[in-house]
Amino acid sequence: MLIVPVDKLREGMQLAENVDSTTAREYQTLLNKGTFLSSGMIEMLAEKGIKTVRIVGGGIEDVPRPATKAEIERERNIRIGKALTDLDEIFDCNEEIKELSQAAAQKVDGIADDIINDIASDSSFLGNQMIALQNYDDYTYKHCLRVSMLSASVCAELGLTAEQTKEVVISGLLHDIGKSNIDHDIIIKPGKLTNEEFEEVKRHPLIGYNILKNGGNFSSNIMSGVLFHQEKFDGTGYPTGLAGDKIPLIARILTVCDVFDALTSNRPYRVPWSVAETEEYILGGSGVHFDLGVTQAFLRAFNPYPIGTMVQLSDGRHGVVIAHNTNVLRPTVRIMGDHPGEELDLMNDFRFLTTSVTGIYNGDYQNSTSA
Repeated sequence: MLIVPVDKLREGMQLAENVDSTTAREYQTLLNKGTFLSSGMIEMLAEKGIKTVRIVGGGIEDVPRPATKAEIERERNIRIGKALTDLDEIFDCNEEIKELSQAAAQKVDGIADDIINDIASDSSFLGNQMIALQNYDDYTYKHCLRVSMLSASVCAELGLTAEQTKEVVISGLLHDIGKSNIDHDIIIKPGKLTNEEFEEVKRHPLIGYNILKNGGNFSSNIMSGVLFHQEKFDGTGYPTGLAGDKIPLIARILTVCDVFDALTSNRPYRVPWSVAETEEYILGGSGVHFDLGVTQAFLRAFNPYPIGTMVQLSDGRHGVVIAHNTNVLRPTVRIMGDHPGEELDLMNDFRFLTTSVTGIYNGDYQNSTSA
């Protein structure tokens, strides 16, 4: 075991012991023993004032081997698996949930820390894990985990503080906890709900709020995210009909992430929408269903057309995305194959109203003139 100054840490080193915060007022475990360090984690330790950590290794001459990408990915998958198990235990209860225990609150807190650290350290982590979590039977706790992951990236785009971000992520993890107290047959019904069934489902935000309130382990901001995540910007949502900026920011963030995940998930009664289709829908609902500022932050965080993406235009031609525009749904594309080298700025060229992803271009798209 080595004691290594934080400024000497390298990505991929493995912790030999837990790393705890140094202030009694905010005492908590920051990273667990066995964690492979990422650049984001190392930055976080420095920001928290941690001076040294204990790293796996036998001596000064025995420099730890940095973890491979495969090893880091395996560790992340283990963390996600544990998160799903913990959420499963919290959500799937044989009797009505009255409150969340201190132990359950601590589990959720730890899951939130892992999500924030992983997303901060690897921009590809979110997409990979979201794909891995998609399932035909989309259990509520998996949906909540994905919404919390999405919300972490939106918080970063909005410039929220670490404390604010953690509250949003925790609220995302628990935003649908109230569904645990609603007839499960209604929740999983593969078709349109009756008016009576929908009225029952509409109770879940208030039920969730009361579960968190009764436990006494969560801030008023976290509870407001759970209570108001089904409100709409124009005031037509539920349970209270709040509108505009009267809806807490935490809830406005969760609303966008909640709808995005719901529409892009496999459901028994419909196929999932594409990312681009879903983002077009959310953008079109800005000012009505969604907050425009939050929507714009979401689109910046989850660009459906990264540079290098192969796309097919509405006229059948293929091209590669070479630049982004203010509207991320309308990139600049270089045509491949027929008329190679022609560049189309879809922000200003409305002849092509649909764009579908066909793959990732592996060549030098900056200099390419043919497919």
